[in-house]
Amino acid sequence: MKEGYAWLWIDTCCIDKRSSAELSEAINSMYRWYRNSRVCYTYLHDVDQPVFPREQNNNKFGKSNGWTLQELIAPKDVQFFNKDWVSVGNKHGLAGMLEQITRIPRDVLRDGLSSRRPSVAQIMSWAADRITTRVEDQAYSLLGLFGVNMPMLYGEGKKAFRRLQLEILRESNDQSIFTWDPYATIGQDGSVLADNPSRFRDCHDIEQVASEKFIDRLLMKYVESPELGTIGRESHWQDAAGSQQLGIFVVTNAGIQLCLPLVPSRDSSLVFRAILACTNSHGSLITIDLASRGSSFDRTFGTPDIEKTFPEFKTVYLTHHEDNNEISRRLMLNDTNALYHGFTRRGAFPRGITNDSVTLSSLGSDLVVIVYANDDDGSHFAVGLGNYLRQGWVHISSGKWPGIPKEDRPSWPDYARDAYKVMWNARAEHSRCMPKRRETYNYMHLCRNFTKHAHFPQSIWAADVIWGAWDRGNLEVRVDVVRCPGCCVGPREWMATTNNRGGPDMPGLMKMDHYSHELEMGGMRVKLYEFIGKGITLGDYGDFSVGDFKRSGNIFQDAHALGVDTSYSTYQPVASRVSGIWNEGNIAVTYCNEENFRLALGQPNGLSLPSNQQLVELLKALSTRLADKQLVITVIQCSGFYRADRMGGRMSSGIDSASGSGTEPVPLVPLCTIASPQVWRREPACAHRRGQFEYIRKHFLALVNRHQPAGTFHTWYKSANRRLMDEAIKYFSDMFGLEYLKNYVGEITFFKRLPSMAATGWSIK
Repeated sequence: MKEGYAWLWIDTCCIDKRSSAELSEAINSMYRWYRNSRVCYTYLHDVDQPVFPREQNNNKFGKSNGWTLQELIAPKDVQFFNKDWVSVGNKHGLAGMLEQITRIPRDVLRDGLSSRRPSVAQIMSWAADRITTRVEDQAYSLLGLFGVNMPMLYGEGKKAFRRLQLEILRESNDQSIFTWDPYATIGQDGSVLADNPSRFRDCHDIEQVASEKFIDRLLMKYVESPELGTIGRESHWQDAAGSQQLGIFVVTNAGIQLCLPLVPSRDSSLVFRAILACTNSHGSLITIDLASRGSSFDRTFGTPDIEKTFPEFKTVYLTHHEDNNEISRRLMLNDTNALYHGFTRRGAFPRGITNDSVTLSSLGSDLVVIVYANDDDGSHFAVGLGNYLRQGWVHISSGKWPGIPKEDRPSWPDYARDAYKVMWNARAEHSRCMPKRRETYNYMHLCRNFTKHAHFPQSIWAADVIWGAWDRGNLEVRVDVVRCPGCCVGPREWMATTNNRGGPDMPGLMKMDHYSHELEMGGMRVKLYEFIGKGITLGDYGDFSVGDFKRSGNIFQDAHALGVDTSYSTYQPVASRVSGIWNEGNIAVTYCNEENFRLALGQPNGLSLPSNQQLVELLKALSTRLADKQLVITVIQCSGFYRADRMGGRMSSGIDSASGSGTEPVPLVPLCTIASPQVWRREPACAHRRGQFEYIRKHFLALVNRHQPAGTFHTWYKSANRRLMDEAIKYFSDMFGLEYLKNYVGEITFFKRLPSMAATGWSIK
């Protein structure tokens, strides 16, 4: 009133929020009201000094309420007051300081958006760090800044910000709206629209480029490189580009239709790099990566390489909505075997593990890194579980901190974060290295699992990660730590492994190659082999070939010798009801691939190993001594059996084995399942690495003349074998780069002197 104003409007008390119509009208009109005001008074309730706060790290403007952004830009005159209503300055006089705090250009602060029209991405960047009480207000508070209107639908959540962007696209052809997260700091694949303003935090310097300038100057400069040659202004390529109407956007239910210049990726025919009509402060054109999902394209991040070719203009549909039916993969993490050797889970990044499971999106790129360590040994490793372009992948990185005290080692969160960065940048390569089920189908038709092996440096340990079938839905990932003698396969290689299909749950993965009969145990079909008269019991192990099993011992007897009390219920066999292809009374008839050799079993009973952790640990404890042995995991007991024909009738030529004297006949065991536990398997050494070691050994022996008798050194040195020694010297010189070091430290003669040192008793002076 003192300054001659008759009307005052305050947003917090002049809007009847009980009326949705009044609220909607006020929000859609608020920017215009502020712009048309004579003066706007800003009360800083937490400023008690008589001057404007100069600290750039304060949150009064950079991270203040989202609604105050338009209140700072729209009015012509903004006066600031401290908590005692003492003036501390105005917007025009403080424009420089406000620009440093808010990153809003000073000409916009002084003259509003009419002075120059910033790009959509720039305006969004001003709101990146502002907060609102309601998530919908992140969008509603920006309506006036973009000159758009839309109804208020509180309760829609993040959809409000996507609706805002669609409204902007209907009013503008500014492609900078697609440039959010330009440095892939978040890497959220999917919709080409951001889910909140914070995604535009690094877009403050992005400017829109007019279509004609984009084609005539910037894009032509982009493709005129020595590697590609040049394209003249009147070329067919330029004519095609100019005819595509780059400035037209059409929002449809199939996506945002527009024309973009695309360059294909070298890694996948489904991935392209799109060149947008906007630049950064260096004048460089902004690009985004797109991945095809059929009829539309998703935004993706981190395409490692693109073809060196000219961009091709294509009309595409860009995904603009969240897929409510987005497919995800829930990976069940089983790492109890890793704990057996003292390795413990130390954390995960960027999100934790919930109920021993990890959920990955299967449409975009995703990655979770899990860290394990053994403090006593100093060994540690990280397992990355990821997805890239709908292909799941696994990678292992390992290290060792020998002699470094625990207090001086990097923290596990830092280690996990560093491992994540390395794996994320290489995710395309890790994805390509993953085995495909169809690649192994021909030679191992039961192959449903694959093992990646990674030896730890300076250690006897290695990590095994067993990965199932990504294309079959949810799967289990097993992380194990094993002793490794060396000569193992590399960390980028996969080994196919098999697991018995069907049957009762087993203590870990079990491989079974041969069977002759089938029955049902507990409603599940089980594959069995015929061993009549062998005296086999559950838990026996030994060597197995088709038709012959040579028993070496029994795991329960070995466990008892180790002091394990196997009388506990956790070690007791699991009994299951048995039924056959035909059942009559107490008789069950097996299914057999040789129809004339079916077995009819009297009073059959099935026993199988328990599938609990105690038995898994027992098998692991025996793995070193029982490497490559076979294990009896299921037995069928019966009171008697006989050969049966295809109709289940007793064969007159069959062997009557239904025996047993007295009132309590001894159970017979004519059928059992023999399998190879995964923890007992030892893959053959890597032939390439073994060959390298043999090559080194050969040259070393030639160099030191280990096979020559004493006193013959000089004779041998002058013989035809001199050529072998010269080859060995050159081999080791090349291996250690001695010719290169010669330019810096002079000639290194160690390998030339080695033969004489070996002949004189290895005395080194």
